Amino acid sequence: MPYVITRCWYPLHKAGEPGKKYLEALEKYPADESLGKELVPVAVTSSKEGIETLSVREVERQKVGDALERERKMMAEFRTIEGFAFEIKTWSTVEEAMEMIGLG
Repeated sequence: MPYVITRCWYPLHKAGEPGKKYLEALEKYPADESLGKELVPVAVTSSKEGIETLSVREVERQKVGDALERERKMMAEFRTIEGFAFEIKTWSTVEEAMEMIGLG
């Protein structure tokens, strides 16, 4: 099963805004277990550049499109926060990657 990984970055002085938006967005887009399993719902770290968050979801292969759509909608909720950036990527498991090159 592939992974949908979302990373977000924002300035430290803006930390309260994404926190509030996250709680609001969760109400609009609650975790959907039918899409797969949340391995890391949200992990947070900070540095002198600001705050970074990471979420990892193991997604049913046939539901990757739905999982990506949910993530895009959720991230759109943060669009008005100055300095907020994100990326959503789909990653393969090593077994899936090996199959792609004929070694699985």
